[in-house]
Amino acid sequence: MPHAILTAIGADRPGLVDEVSEFIFSRGGNIADSRMVNLRGHFAMMVLLSGSEQVLDRLQRELSDLSRQSGLHTVLHAATEAIPAAPGESLPFRLTGTGIDQPGLVHRVAHLLRELHVNIESLDTRLRAAPYTGAPIFDMELILSVPRTTPLSQLRHNIATLCNELNIDWNFDPA
Repeated sequence: MPHAILTAIGADRPGLVDEVSEFIFSRGGNIADSRMVNLRGHFAMMVLLSGSEQVLDRLQRELSDLSRQSGLHTVLHAATEAIPAAPGESLPFRLTGTGIDQPGLVHRVAHLLRELHVNIESLDTRLRAAPYTGAPIFDMELILSVPRTTPLSQLRHNIATLCNELNIDWNFDPA
């Protein structure tokens, strides 16, 4: 069955998920995977939809109705068939970290992982105030796909070196 990816961004308010999911369902589409978040008053969502070609065409034609009704900026992209990795070629890991916020944290971690051919499957970050001092604390959680060819001892060492340099408390465990 064909797939498409719907992205929607706008001011957050109650009922947005209901409106978007109703739009999809009432036109014959199905939500396969989704990520939705309120980013300090701004709502963002990515939804992988499935449906027949006719359903996806209808969703595309009527997408401006959803934008007008919801106030969200919406875009529908065709999702080409991805080539999945062969079973057993990679291992899932979770990397978490907490530290004082500073520019470039995500980039530096992402760059290190890229150098070792580690794929970031998901990345969640949050900025919060530290207790007592109110200093900005940066939290991150990454789900990684680590190729079996990547030496885990080298990956752990490189993560430790970077996190120590950035003063980040971290954990790296199988997911």
